[in-house]
Amino acid sequence: MAEHLLALVKARSVSKPDSTGFHNKGVEESQALNFVSSLGIADIIGDASLSLPEISEKTGVDTQFLGVVMNCMSGRGYFEQDSGRYSNNTLSAVLREGHPSSMKSAIGFVCDEGYNAASRLIDVAKRRGMAGAEVGDKSRITGTNLAFGFDCSVFEWMAQPQQAWRGERLGRAMKQLHGMANSNVPIDYAWSALTSPIVDCGGGIGALEMAILKEKNLGLEFTIFDIPETIENAKEAWGTLPPQSSSRISFASGNFLAPTLAETGLPLGRPTYLIRHVLHDWTDPEVLSILRNVRAAMLASPTRVPDQKLLVCEMLLHPDSSRFVRTTSMQLLALNNGVTRTLAAMRALIEQAGFIVREVHYMRAVDSIIEAVITESA
Repeated sequence: MAEHLLALVKARSVSKPDSTGFHNKGVEESQALNFVSSLGIADIIGDASLSLPEISEKTGVDTQFLGVVMNCMSGRGYFEQDSGRYSNNTLSAVLREGHPSSMKSAIGFVCDEGYNAASRLIDVAKRRGMAGAEVGDKSRITGTNLAFGFDCSVFEWMAQPQQAWRGERLGRAMKQLHGMANSNVPIDYAWSALTSPIVDCGGGIGALEMAILKEKNLGLEFTIFDIPETIENAKEAWGTLPPQSSSRISFASGNFLAPTLAETGLPLGRPTYLIRHVLHDWTDPEVLSILRNVRAAMLASPTRVPDQKLLVCEMLLHPDSSRFVRTTSMQLLALNNGVTRTLAAMRALIEQAGFIVREVHYMRAVDSIIEAVITESA
């Protein structure tokens, strides 16, 4: 009897229709998460216990709608429900703005730009299919372009004044998501052995530097390079941090995809250049342009220093990649036609751009770090 019951349970647990149905219904659960996060319900509840009418009054939303959403959320373990009143628990606490492990901005980004862009993936795929091998507007259009009605890259769009709040949220979201998936990167790589200053190309607000300097690597100096709008956000973020870490940071702005080195604004001739969570956002031709521009900046005279090193920090796709890596691959594709690459594909691009890969560091994280040096003859 016991063996028969076990067989039934096992058969039920791997039922293909059930599994597919649960995955298909995940969209409603993610939007329930977005609903409570966007309305700040966890912050409204705080340390109290509130009824649905009380939450409805404070948020200005329909009580019946709110009840359905809160029921969905409590079914997934968010919030405690007792006698019709809701209070926060460990899961719902991370939806609060000021929580040390807050995921509020990450949820907003994934459930807004990410969700809407992904809903247009099939349209982009068909347009690219019709475009064939031709390189042009049809092959460059993205899910985000179709979802939100603009024709530039997602980063240029977020840099526009009316979308500045999205760019600010993206910076916070990246810090939250990679804090979750890559918390060991500041520990598992020998950052202190690098020669400063380290130029972080496309470094965002400098979330990695915040984590590295928190680990007492105070001998290091970093230059955070990104588009001007992002650098303004970075300066604001670092302005709130203690001088012992903020004094190790400088900033430079520009565009690493500009057609000439002078137009990129990249710092020249520095000992160490880091490209982290950047290349997966771009197509192969764009990746080659970025890498070649960085190589040109490294070689620039007369400020060049010896023993220069390029670090590429990326998620690498492999047969055992986690759910986070695989779903993030979908997100990158939808947002900007980005690609999560295998080590072989990444190595090929790095070497095609004029570098030699010297070492690959795997860490207790979804990221790996590829160390490369310049091929002088390229």
